[in-house]
Amino acid sequence: MIILTKHARDRMRERGILKRDIGKTLLNPDKIHRENHKIIASKRINKAILETVYLIENNKKIVLTCYYLWKFLTIK
Repeated sequence: MIILTKHARDRMRERGILKRDIGKTLLNPDKIHRENHKIIASKRINKAILETVYLIENNKKIVLTCYYLWKFLTIK
């Protein structure tokens, strides 16, 4: 189960991030890394990289925030 915090929903709306893209990133990430107790999943979505920061509590993925990375992607 995926739970979106209010902050994550606000950032999604502000940044034009779709819920289905959050789901794709969490279910089939291109890359995962951990920072302390947070997990960061990355996935290329169209011409950007979507990063989703989340925690796992009681077998639930709680999304804290999400954002696109543009400057690290070479567009071909």
